[in-house]
Amino acid sequence: MKIAIYYFSGTGNTELTVKKWASEASKHNIECDLFKFEEITDKTIDVNNYDKVGIAYPIHAFNAPRIVLKSAKKIIKCVSPKPFFILMVSGEYMNLNHSSYLKLKSILKKRNMTLESEYHYLMPYNMIFRHTEKRAYDMYKTMNSLVELDVKDYLVNSKTHHLNKHKWARPLIWAFRIEQVYGPLYGKMLRINKKKCIKCMKCVNSCPLQNIEFKDDKFKFHWQCTLCARCSFNCPTNAFSTGFLQLWKVNGKYKFKEPMEVEKDKHPKYCKKSYIRYYKEAKDRLNNIEK
Repeated sequence: MKIAIYYFSGTGNTELTVKKWASEASKHNIECDLFKFEEITDKTIDVNNYDKVGIAYPIHAFNAPRIVLKSAKKIIKCVSPKPFFILMVSGEYMNLNHSSYLKLKSILKKRNMTLESEYHYLMPYNMIFRHTEKRAYDMYKTMNSLVELDVKDYLVNSKTHHLNKHKWARPLIWAFRIEQVYGPLYGKMLRINKKKCIKCMKCVNSCPLQNIEFKDDKFKFHWQCTLCARCSFNCPTNAFSTGFLQLWKVNGKYKFKEPMEVEKDKHPKYCKKSYIRYYKEAKDRLNNIEK
């Protein structure tokens, strides 16, 4: 079997998940090619040479990011029906998130591609608030365990997986798609504190849509922002001001290691029931395999 996974990753959570999928696939002698949407310069994408195609992304306001939807339109119509699977990553296990691919699904349907399986993994926030290192480690560890199971189930044993959906998902996620209109406006509101900035150019060089330019000793922001938070999250001196979302800004990479000392969780009640449900479902699935 030969598969391809096309993906977009804002601050690295989705990329960690995708690389784990590729690693597990190789253990079963399955060839897995990975492609970053932001690095595809061709006007068209041909997936006819693959048996299955994966699309992976971080969930943005209950939707797939604008860059993913735009890139999916580059895929040419398949000669024969092509199965595809979805890998979603987010910071909360909400049923509304499970339908984030609806617009993407309609785009791929026109390209003779049929949704076969769908997966949702929790990884720590890069916006809204910072998860504790303990919570981040638990998410990371659970993601790795689930991917091992999902790859074997789906790619080896042909067992598909589907998620529970919110009954009002379609109109609600359509309404939240306003975020994709707001993104370019938000990009113009970004500012950099000159006193903190060390001009390392990480923000300029890593922006997936070249929204940030440094010219004549000044930073200039364009109209292409996709709200991935890669610039502000990875800034080594926390020099970014993010406009209306300043209070939601998260800065600094997670270690993804079990902490020696457990820090106090400032948001213990946030999406508490959804987290409990996620870990219970994960535990039940993994326990069934062990039996």
